[in-house]
Amino acid sequence: MNQSSYKAKIESINEIQNFVKKRISHINNDESKLYMIDLLIEEIVVNIINYGFKEAEEGFINVMVDTANEDLVVEISDNGIPFSPLDQKAPDLSINIENRHPGGLGIFLVKQIAKDIEYVRKNNNNILRLYLDL
Repeated sequence: MNQSSYKAKIESINEIQNFVKKRISHINNDESKLYMIDLLIEEIVVNIINYGFKEAEEGFINVMVDTANEDLVVEISDNGIPFSPLDQKAPDLSINIENRHPGGLGIFLVKQIAKDIEYVRKNNNNILRLYLDL
């Protein structure tokens, strides 16, 4: 099965990372590639948990892994509040870190690593689809 569901809890991050790695290790087990994918998963899931479920007691995160053409596709959906990471401004990296507003670097990193990103809000769910080089 290439899809799995998790509680929207910080404790789920490692489970989600392991699920994704298990699904793609037979396609590409390059350690540096797997590390980057782990990093992407962590950034996205932490944002979902910290911001998407501020007001909700219970939530879910669904993860689907597939291939399309020559891309790895990782789809992460959740039932949190509407949030499109594609609408977020890039952080101003020219400002000294002590003077910079916190936040925004995780999404910036995801946008830099992923080949393409799609977001849609459908049936009260956020759906984020990442396309990565295999």
